[in-house]
Amino acid sequence: MHFPVESKTCVAFGLEISYNVPLFTVNVLLGGNVPDFKEVAGSDWLPTATMVFVNVLLPVFLIAGSGYLLARLTHIKSYGLVKVVFYILSPCLIFYSLYSQQVSEGTIASLVIFVVSLHTILFIIGFVLFRLLHWDDDSRVAGILALFLNNSGNYGLPILLFAFGNKGFQFGVLYVVVHAALQAIIGVGIASWKKGMKIGKLLRNVVSVPWFYALIIALVLRRTGTVLPGSVIKPIEMLAQAAIPVMLMLLGIQLAQVKITTVLPRATVASALKLIIPPFLAWGLTVALGIHGLLRSVLIIEGSTPTAVNALLLSLQYNRRPDLTASILLLTTVGNLVTMTVLLTLLT
Repeated sequence: MHFPVESKTCVAFGLEISYNVPLFTVNVLLGGNVPDFKEVAGSDWLPTATMVFVNVLLPVFLIAGSGYLLARLTHIKSYGLVKVVFYILSPCLIFYSLYSQQVSEGTIASLVIFVVSLHTILFIIGFVLFRLLHWDDDSRVAGILALFLNNSGNYGLPILLFAFGNKGFQFGVLYVVVHAALQAIIGVGIASWKKGMKIGKLLRNVVSVPWFYALIIALVLRRTGTVLPGSVIKPIEMLAQAAIPVMLMLLGIQLAQVKITTVLPRATVASALKLIIPPFLAWGLTVALGIHGLLRSVLIIEGSTPTAVNALLLSLQYNRRPDLTASILLLTTVGNLVTMTVLLTLLT
């Protein structure tokens, strides 16, 4: 069976940052308390935006930066690590996150409607705009993937953990699970679709993704109230906990391999769309759907994350202008430092 390469939904990492507050996600999964950003970063001697950057975004970029530096110094390749994440860590993360969550059905319904609405609208915007710009088929697919897929896992979840603590992190995991389902179904479909392709082959591409089965099994067990024995769930939990540190480093390794070439004009256009449209769209959707409080903040942050590494991996797998997708990935990740700092300042 042939699988597209890698997923980057993620759940767990530990880091002790400058204000000396240990943030171990093991505590999240075991019911411990991770401090809220507003409790630990509310210093009066630095502007709020600076505190947001130092205490929330900087730790994320330091971990990703370690992967970037490793790749630049040793020329390490990410292929083997991608396989580990795609076949083992991501399915375990998706399964454990959904299986163990204790969230009301009303909250889950609001979150699902938001995620599906946001990414459907982004897909439509990309489809229409890139066609109006007369991009070729492969460039349109690359642009749509970059606009449609968010780095809500290995970039968004650490930010939520630092900014909003356990509860915000848990909401973020649910966002990642729904987003992973969209990636498995629509993302793979977009990347693999070619003119003249039979629907049966497209469906086989979709159902070959391991995230799909992790999602279905978790939903069935949750719905039936099945409790797995500790000898089964503990290894799954431990593998889920490995996801964030591995994925942040993988993000850095992938970025080290990006080269912006003659695609810069198109990459700049697509990156500007990715950095500007989703924050406003996410904010408007929360208002339209009547979503308030912490869930609103989480959804806006996750909806505003940069282009996903999975967009690049799908472009590579199906040869849909990976050079363009890689350039968009790099530009949106760097540009998101500014947009995310502004959003976090407003929301915290």
